[in-house]
Amino acid sequence: MGSGYDSSISAKVEYAILYDFYGALLKDKNRSVFEDYMFNDMSLSEISQNFGITRQGVRDIVERSKVRLAGYEERLGLAKRFQNVRAYAKAVKDNVGDIRESMARVSDSYDMDGEFISSIERCLADIENKTDGILEEF
Repeated sequence: MGSGYDSSISAKVEYAILYDFYGALLKDKNRSVFEDYMFNDMSLSEISQNFGITRQGVRDIVERSKVRLAGYEERLGLAKRFQNVRAYAKAVKDNVGDIRESMARVSDSYDMDGEFISSIERCLADIENKTDGILEEF
């Protein structure tokens, strides 16, 4: 994940990703407070009233939760691996498109065996389907 977790939109997205991976590891109360603040757009005052704690208590829970989530990622690296797999799968999908474009140029310039082209196209379609499956899974 990126460095410098702050209150920017990109940091919120990063914490949302971290929460998806590690949120279940937070204590129930901390998880609920974190969700209300980060995802349910509730104010510190609203959350403090709902949980019967001070606004500062809510802020402390949110900040400690952020530190814990980042710490889990630092030790386990699941979110980074997830992002890498998505990036690699996208690159493979892009490469399939590049191969198709190259094949079209070559087949226009040379008399190529139709069965050979069909065989390559079936392989590319299989790669593309598997890559789509990876991207959908993540």
